[in-house]
Amino acid sequence: MTGVTALLDELQRTLPADSMSYTAKSEPWDVYEGYVFTLAVHAAAAAGAHVEFRTVKGSRTSDLIFRTSPGNIWSTRREYTHALVSFPGAPELEIHIGVKVEGLSRVAHECDVLILWAAEAEYCRRNLCLPRTKFCVAAAECKFYASSPPLGTARGFEGLCVDLGKVGKKAVLVTNGQNPSSVRYLKKRRRVWEQNVLPGTAQVKALKEKFRDALRDHIVEFVPDYDV
Repeated sequence: MTGVTALLDELQRTLPADSMSYTAKSEPWDVYEGYVFTLAVHAAAAAGAHVEFRTVKGSRTSDLIFRTSPGNIWSTRREYTHALVSFPGAPELEIHIGVKVEGLSRVAHECDVLILWAAEAEYCRRNLCLPRTKFCVAAAECKFYASSPPLGTARGFEGLCVDLGKVGKKAVLVTNGQNPSSVRYLKKRRRVWEQNVLPGTAQVKALKEKFRDALRDHIVEFVPDYDV
């Protein structure tokens, strides 16, 4: 099974960074979130976006610092990194790791990887409040296990999707393994699960396409003839 070293190698190979907060001693599930974040960034670039990395204070950076526990988008405990994504004619977006959002129930939920409007992210940083789901474009729940993902993971993802409202319909569960029972459970509920997402697998392309579809839906609201 792919471990931290292989995931780190992939991040270092594909992200334009001078340094990165993950190390060989990082937990595999944390690095896995970074890997899925990277796939979202690649999907945005492939869709024609200009992508640059910013700190929580808005400064450009090539020293990437990623969360390893759920956090608030305004937290300045460290200079956490997000990607700023710009498409001509459409509102800017941001891609984050491990930030909390406010569900329809007004309960806070962590999104392992989240794409949201940059204007909403900036509003939340200024006002110390959680992002609202109506300004979220896509979300991914990332799970890295030493064995097959338990059915409880699928059940938890279903509950998350329900409370995320509209963006919950575009949310995707991303895992390094598979579980036939979970597949049946989520398929019945029309939820999206990409299994075996690891460097070199065909599922990587499928996940990028899902991110790209969500980005396309955002863009065509403002650029109707967008066709990339």
